[in-house]
Amino acid sequence: MMTRIIMDKLEGNQIIRDHLILIGMIDGDTSVENGGFLELHGMINGTCVLLPGSKTLLRGMVNGNVTNNGGELEIFGMVNGDLIRQEGTTTFDANAVINGNIL
Repeated sequence: MMTRIIMDKLEGNQIIRDHLILIGMIDGDTSVENGGFLELHGMINGTCVLLPGSKTLLRGMVNGNVTNNGGELEIFGMVNGDLIRQEGTTTFDANAVINGNIL
């Protein structure tokens, strides 16, 4: 799997199908698809949805809801919205901040 490192701002909705290390910002909704791996050290201004077979390591911030629809989600950072756990595995560190409901 190819790894991309992005330190810039991405405008618009994004679909992650590879290994992305984001140190910058996404200004739009983000979908992590089957086989995709998002390491978020930066910020997403929008929703973040994990689909079955995906993985997300959230060390940065999401300004919107995070929905796990069957992926593997680890939260160490901040979610300024709801955390919606439909399927998959969701774990969060004791220092993680969820500024919304955990559903």
